[in-house]
Amino acid sequence: MNGTVNDSTRMEDPGQRLKEERFVAAVLDIPEHSNEIKSCSNILEHAENELFCTLTRFYSGEMGVQQKATDNPNMILRRKLAGKSHARGAMVYLIDIWERSRENSYLGSGMAWDKFSAKFTNLLMRYVALVMTGVLGSTVETGPVQPSPLSVFFIRNYRASSVVPIPDREGFVRQLALASQQTGTFDQIFSALLLDHMGRAKKVDILDPTFLDGNLSLATLLTIKTDTSRPIALLSTNLHVWLPDLVNNGHQIENYSFLGPFFGASAYHEENKKIRMDKNITGESLKSDLPGVLQEMRESLHGVVKSLLLPRENRGKVLDYFAKVLALNVKKSGIQAQEDVLAGDGFMLNFLSVMLDLSAGVDLEKVDTDYFISSHCRLDLSEETRINATTEETENLKRTGGKEPNFSTECFLMAIVTVHLSLLPILRKQVTRVQRIKQMKSAIQERRSSANANPSQAMQLKIAEAKLEEWVRAEKISQVTTFEQVLLTKFGDFYVKQCRWVLRVLDPENTWMTATSLLPKNELFSTLPEYVIDNIADSIIQFNRFKINFLQRLDLNHICQLVQICVCHPGHFKNPYLVAKLIEVIFNFSPGPEVKGQVHPVWDKIIGTSSAERFLIPAMLEFYTEVESTGASNEFYDKFSIRYHISSITKTLWFSTTTTHQYTLKQCLSDPKYMRFINMLINDTTFLLDESIDNLRSIRDIQRLMSNTESWAALTDDQKEEKKGKLAQDEKQCRSYLTLANETVHMFHYLTTSTQAPFLVGELVDRVAAMLNYNLLQLCGPKCANLKVQEPEKYGFQPKVLVQQITDIYIHLESEVFIEAVAGDERSYSPDMFAMAIGRLRNNVIKSAYEVEAFEEFAGKVKARYDEKQAMDLEFDDAPDEFKDPLMSTMMRNPVILPSGVTMDRDIIQRHLLNSTTDPFNRQHLTQDMLIPDVALKARIEAWVKERLGK
Repeated sequence: MNGTVNDSTRMEDPGQRLKEERFVAAVLDIPEHSNEIKSCSNILEHAENELFCTLTRFYSGEMGVQQKATDNPNMILRRKLAGKSHARGAMVYLIDIWERSRENSYLGSGMAWDKFSAKFTNLLMRYVALVMTGVLGSTVETGPVQPSPLSVFFIRNYRASSVVPIPDREGFVRQLALASQQTGTFDQIFSALLLDHMGRAKKVDILDPTFLDGNLSLATLLTIKTDTSRPIALLSTNLHVWLPDLVNNGHQIENYSFLGPFFGASAYHEENKKIRMDKNITGESLKSDLPGVLQEMRESLHGVVKSLLLPRENRGKVLDYFAKVLALNVKKSGIQAQEDVLAGDGFMLNFLSVMLDLSAGVDLEKVDTDYFISSHCRLDLSEETRINATTEETENLKRTGGKEPNFSTECFLMAIVTVHLSLLPILRKQVTRVQRIKQMKSAIQERRSSANANPSQAMQLKIAEAKLEEWVRAEKISQVTTFEQVLLTKFGDFYVKQCRWVLRVLDPENTWMTATSLLPKNELFSTLPEYVIDNIADSIIQFNRFKINFLQRLDLNHICQLVQICVCHPGHFKNPYLVAKLIEVIFNFSPGPEVKGQVHPVWDKIIGTSSAERFLIPAMLEFYTEVESTGASNEFYDKFSIRYHISSITKTLWFSTTTTHQYTLKQCLSDPKYMRFINMLINDTTFLLDESIDNLRSIRDIQRLMSNTESWAALTDDQKEEKKGKLAQDEKQCRSYLTLANETVHMFHYLTTSTQAPFLVGELVDRVAAMLNYNLLQLCGPKCANLKVQEPEKYGFQPKVLVQQITDIYIHLESEVFIEAVAGDERSYSPDMFAMAIGRLRNNVIKSAYEVEAFEEFAGKVKARYDEKQAMDLEFDDAPDEFKDPLMSTMMRNPVILPSGVTMDRDIIQRHLLNSTTDPFNRQHLTQDMLIPDVALKARIEAWVKERLGK
């Protein structure tokens, strides 16, 4: 390099020459008046010789990095860091020079001085480059993948304010970048430095005091700008580890991509060995410090990604990286995710934080509404289920050609996908963990009683208790990590934005709030992936389980409007479970029929508009019947949970809001198309009470067995465990069924208070009567003693309330047609059954004396009709078979011919059609308008009856 800095054209200025001599002497730590400086024709040339000779002595071992009396604290620290490495020792020397050059910059001023200073800095940085590339000294290997001698000085104690290894890091790196670009060594130098940062991120634990140093250091590197470019940011996306070709799953992208280790820092128990092994680390101990570390880390990650995105040439590569992260972790949303091939929860939550930060400044007007069907979409949506469109329909609507989507579009919509693959699976996992802990506690409680009597089980109990303790610790740590407040605040802001964007798709003209009819189906909305809506519903449901109100302080209008529109349009969704989740959202904010205190504003905003008053109840009643068949494997049990939410919301609307919702509900019940709703209500009440009663009997039997000391002692340990397991299962089912049954019976009760006609139509009245009779018999009949269990309130069993409501319903529906139906129920009705019910009403003071008298009067009317019917049945017992319904063997009153050619009574076939739209004889599709009245047969039946009665 000798002679490269010579400037023979420079005019000699004695004053300038003296300043340069003093500067070089101070910076290189050599005598100011030495003959070498005085005799040198060019001060920079002398400085170069001095640098070269000194560095050569470092590599030859003639010179170490011993501390000097004149060293300042910064130099002392750097010498300690240098250790035995020749390259580090050389870097200490060069960094010292950099520091002294800054300290002595005051020695001169003016253009000539600035030119000299710039050349000296360039000279110094060229030598730094020589050291970093291994050109000086044979002990340093060359190559971009070798550790950088600069890393230890650049990263270590980055945040320290009292002791800083490199003063003015930004300036140092900028000058080094300029010099290395000139010498063609830029890629080699900074690749090594970047890879050192990546390697450090893999090793340093999130609880390490120096953890954040690497992130902050990287963020600084990426912001460095030379002239008009950001060369280190550009280099980063061209590294061989930026997005390696061999990366083919989420675990690999976390560990082997450049940004992976930075995103992968995690405090989750399962993902952090230090936390897992150190039992002293608990959720409580982390509460004070960890949230701050998480906030700073995520802020620094945002800074890193933002710097990477600044060069336009980088944006496509960064977005490709985002898309790859999402594609390789698509299984994170699955019920049983294979964790070993997916990125960790810590990675996904940190990635989400960055995506939320990037989306914070997005203008929604710039976000395309057709990105999910654009040919330019980077996301692989081939396996995603659309809201209401088949794959073929989606392909037909796909937008081909056109301009490429802008950054705002891709960033914002990728953030929606990220929520689906990060926060929501983590919350569901958290719920599962809490449920598992509850089960473990219950199992341990049972084992403790056994362990006291059987010492051989004591060891197993200790193991179980230790495992429970570890699960509880993991759950507490997870809560600190997941519910970090700054992240939740960012998510809340994004949540509102997502709702606003979906509304732009669903109701682009914003007509819903004043609509007098339902919105037409929207093709663009139909093609959205299901998770766009699932995110919105599931977020509220999952957070509510932990009593976390992330909606606080947010503008709720768009959220409530979107939920309202979706629930009022169940036909816009292919998957009924999406609508069910949105109904559950409303249920979560329902104040209940007895409003106490302030009502949640979400509830008011959802049910308080004219559109909701007009369309909400009809939509929910229609959905109540639609969920009878969802296509899912567990549809039979799911429907009860969904209907419970609908029943609860409907009850609250009936009792605690304006009369408008009551009026709408009454109008619906009077509409024949809602007859199926009443039929399903009958089915549910029958099934739920029947199952509850069976469970109560089983619980009673086991409780009696366990209370009989002799009988219980006669059982083997295995038999006892089996009985306990059966009892636990029965108790769980009983609680569930009774919760739903109580709600359903109560709905029957308040609906029949003011609306009777819909329950008395020919297709339904017999079923209503049979349901009431059967359940009254179970609760008041001779076998009702079998329902007496210990602590009935634990299961929600309130027999007095049920009997009161059921007997009220009889009175509500009292009419000739209903009395006929009650008396005609051959399965459950008997005058004795009503007599027993009246006795229990009196003896247990379930009703007032006046109410008991009213029910007794009704029972008398039923008995009178029953006696008449008994006599008439004897008259009609020998009716011709052609006059009898083939299913029920009762005489037909209104015969109709089915497409299969079979003749049935109209009421009976219509009752069948409420449950199944098929011909019971050939399973072909059948509707009411396909029934043909058999006029001739009806005339013959009427003539026969008239003749028989006339005898």
